[in-house]
Amino acid sequence: MPLKKGEFIPAIVKRVVRYSFKYGWHGRYPNWQEAMKNTTGYNADAIFERVKAAAIKVKNGQASYERDGIATDHVELFYPLLSALLWIASQNNNSLSLIDYGGSLGTSYRQNYPFLKHLEHLQWNLIEQKMFVDEGRLNFEDEHLHFYYSLDEALGKSNPQLALFSSSLQYLEKPYELLEQIKRSEIPYLLIDRTAYINEPDDRLTVQKVPPAFYDASYPCWFFSEQKMVDFLSDTFEPVFKFESGQKVVLGLEELDYTGRLWKRKG
Repeated sequence: MPLKKGEFIPAIVKRVVRYSFKYGWHGRYPNWQEAMKNTTGYNADAIFERVKAAAIKVKNGQASYERDGIATDHVELFYPLLSALLWIASQNNNSLSLIDYGGSLGTSYRQNYPFLKHLEHLQWNLIEQKMFVDEGRLNFEDEHLHFYYSLDEALGKSNPQLALFSSSLQYLEKPYELLEQIKRSEIPYLLIDRTAYINEPDDRLTVQKVPPAFYDASYPCWFFSEQKMVDFLSDTFEPVFKFESGQKVVLGLEELDYTGRLWKRKG
């Protein structure tokens, strides 16, 4: 399933987790098309250029780390993700191959690489929008990091042990179709991170309005029913562990935690 322009929103939008009543997550829309009618869209080119500029600073040694288009002089480690990566590698002869769906220009790869470079084999396959893949292949690929336009393309070039979604699944129009594709594959592990769930029987489709201090944008965003997601995955995967991702969002009058969960294929 390829990423279409406007279907997946870059990570910089997702970092805005608190909001005034004017900004943040609003509404309950019956379908993606109705939600899109209430959005202004986002300036994909401007976001891409901001992310690219920050990533280039890291590549050139002018910064240590970038996330969401912001370059910093220190790396923000996220230990639950790193522990999951090392645990999977330890069960696969000290080797790790994964698919990072919506991973920008390799933020999580660079974040974790210092602790993975000792592995016998490391392959980080990143799926993104066309402009990111084009730029990634031109200026950011290395012996471990590779960019692809779709899951089918990535699966044709690699044998991944893990499918990783880090605050990306909820910005897709048809997330369950993609998860179904992963269920039909032979990928043994699935990690859905930085995602807020609701305690309702069905998912809720909202529109996220980004404060103009970042840029003027709004975009559809799902809040998944936790029970529905568990039921959907449980015929194929079993949970390994669940963790908090360290961020919160406010939906209506309710404050929700961003959480993550690692799943392992049954059998």
